[in-house]
Amino acid sequence: MERKGKILSIVFALLLCVSFALSIIDTNELPTTSEFNHDNIHTHIEKICEYGPHSIVNKEENKAVQDYIVSELESLGITNSDTTDAPAYIIQEYVTSPRRYQNFYLENVIVHIPANAEKTTGEAVMVMAHFDSVPTGQGAADDALACGTMLEAIRFYLDKMENGYKISNDLVFCFVNGEEYGLLGSEAFMNEFKGFNNLIGRINFAINLESRGTAGTQIMFETSAKNYNTVKLFGEVNNNLFTCSIATMIYDMMPNGTDFSNLKTHYQGVNMANIAQGENYHTQNDNPENIKESCLTQQAQIINNLINKLGNYDLNKLYEAEENAIFFSYLNIGDVIYSHAVSIVLAVIGILLIIVNIVLSVINKKNNLLKTIKSFLNIIIGLALTAGITFGCYYLFQLVAAASGSIDFHRIGQIFYSNTAITIGIAILALGITVLATHFGCKLFKTEARDVRRAFTYIHTFLGIVLTFAVPDASYLFIFSGILLMVNEITVTLKPELENCRFELLVEALYMPVVVPIIALAVSALGLGMSYIFGVIFALTIFGAGISITPVCGYFSINSLIRKDKSKTLSPAVGSVHIIGTALIIFLCVSLCKVNAQTNLGETQGTFQQMDDDALIYSTDGNEYFNYCVYDLDAYASLKKYCPEMKYDEYEYGYIGETGKLDLGISSLSSLDGNTVNLQKAHEDSMFYVSFMDATAGSFTIDDGITSKDYELSESGYGYVLIHDNCKVTINNGSANVFITEYIVDYPELIPENYDESENLHFNLWMQSYFEIK
Repeated sequence: MERKGKILSIVFALLLCVSFALSIIDTNELPTTSEFNHDNIHTHIEKICEYGPHSIVNKEENKAVQDYIVSELESLGITNSDTTDAPAYIIQEYVTSPRRYQNFYLENVIVHIPANAEKTTGEAVMVMAHFDSVPTGQGAADDALACGTMLEAIRFYLDKMENGYKISNDLVFCFVNGEEYGLLGSEAFMNEFKGFNNLIGRINFAINLESRGTAGTQIMFETSAKNYNTVKLFGEVNNNLFTCSIATMIYDMMPNGTDFSNLKTHYQGVNMANIAQGENYHTQNDNPENIKESCLTQQAQIINNLINKLGNYDLNKLYEAEENAIFFSYLNIGDVIYSHAVSIVLAVIGILLIIVNIVLSVINKKNNLLKTIKSFLNIIIGLALTAGITFGCYYLFQLVAAASGSIDFHRIGQIFYSNTAITIGIAILALGITVLATHFGCKLFKTEARDVRRAFTYIHTFLGIVLTFAVPDASYLFIFSGILLMVNEITVTLKPELENCRFELLVEALYMPVVVPIIALAVSALGLGMSYIFGVIFALTIFGAGISITPVCGYFSINSLIRKDKSKTLSPAVGSVHIIGTALIIFLCVSLCKVNAQTNLGETQGTFQQMDDDALIYSTDGNEYFNYCVYDLDAYASLKKYCPEMKYDEYEYGYIGETGKLDLGISSLSSLDGNTVNLQKAHEDSMFYVSFMDATAGSFTIDDGITSKDYELSESGYGYVLIHDNCKVTINNGSANVFITEYIVDYPELIPENYDESENLHFNLWMQSYFEIK
């Protein structure tokens, strides 16, 4: 039996490694096919990106993208008409003023394809995506990919319907504008659109397509409330898509928003995005060349499957559910979906198993309860060590990267992105610390690994039970594995000879696909700054495995290969140090390789509204002498070769330098007339950042010749606004100091002759003015 147990242990250990590898692969998009013409989608992406950044402040480029979408629709025979008798589109005009911005005059393109079955429902299925980009990128993945997929879906289903395919629900495709500046297009659509025979009231299902990177599996990360039937339907048509209820729960708690935020309170629906290669998000690297083919084909397959299913589906069934589903993907086999009632049953099973195990431990004198209690402390110490060491590595490897010149020293502690290598490193590190803590903990508390395994089983099952009642959407992370571990513990208690078989390794292998993808995606989505949390969760995932391999961990060392006395027992501590060393090597490779460090450790995303994204900024206050600065410290590593040595300014949070006289052939045209500042653009691509200080006035007014709008100033006399067109800014009934920065992204005269465009940097001009209004 002992020999068979060792063989099973080896098999289960290998299965554990395979399961971990498959779980990591599951977070990356897999090649797939669809009925859509993928070449058409590629063409649409390339055409849209030809215009460069096409944000709502890049008005000509933004309008050009809209015109391209319209021209493609008209080439398919879709007319500009408010009719439900034939495929048609409407251009929705609206005025909006997001946050502290001047008014924008924008347009959405709404496409309606009427049902053609003998008996139609009058209800509609909607797919939405935004066609604007950020000012700092081409927006290939965010969101030209979705727009291209929608255009191809329209072509495909029009052609299919002409050839006899029947649908009973109308299809709607919304190309909305202004998402990047506050979800403006979707808000205007929901609040103001009146066309297509009360379309807003007839829509019964909404699909929103987003992206936060240029690769990765498509994730269904958000749904509407009472989503049980929606999730079940989604799982039926897309069983190879990654999704889980904890992702939807976490996203609801975050301040982020997409166009789906304006839809989910009205309709049942799903929100989807890919998040891998997030370092390209909202940058010039979001270009057609960086979009992974498998990412494109996967989105095409998902949309095709959904429309094909929903075209003749009774959408009212989706609204019959009274609760949210608990759900998760398991590799590419399918989705596990169950109700809260089932989760309660699982929790009760877990409670009963704990009681049975305690009773058996009392009856079986070999299971010492005192040792089990001591083992709880052993595990808590292990988790604390894992959190502390993992978080310590977060700073350690940034120091290494900074020392090697891969990232800027002043960015330490502000690092965000990471990738699969980091995830694997955290997992190996957690495993090594688990083994180390178990080995020395057993010596310190005079316990055995058997006692620690039992304590871990109690903890794991208890977490599943607590989460069932406190955070049910996350309960699946522990309840299934807890029940299996508890069954294994009872089995070993009744039949001690089975202990050598290490069935807990099999449980861990089955458990990996449940939790590892969550950690891998969370590291990418939430950032490496939460590494201590990731370390603890990984430790809770693999603690059982670590305990099981502790006795043989000595063989995971160089000593096991070179030792002369083969009969001498090797210390597990030595093996655990080698495991930890493996993790450190992975982190070091990421830190020392400049490309990896800037991609995986650097926060290159920035914020799209800011004027200093990845840029070397030349600023002047009206004379011909310029200061220059770099606020984006990740970009400094690349930009420093284009400028002389600069000194870091703690107050400015950036590097500041001075240059000589520069004649760029441009100067500010803005002027003051009484209590009114006349803002006049000196360059067609410029924008204004206007701030007010020490104001006694309570408000100011912006008049752009079309509309006039008042903005409040704070009681402390402060306020600001971003302006994209010529206008008049009037201080109402009081005084104020007005500071104006007119900025131009990528001003041609500043771009060095030796600049390598592959570096995707910006060379921005700031022209600063000051007016005192008394």
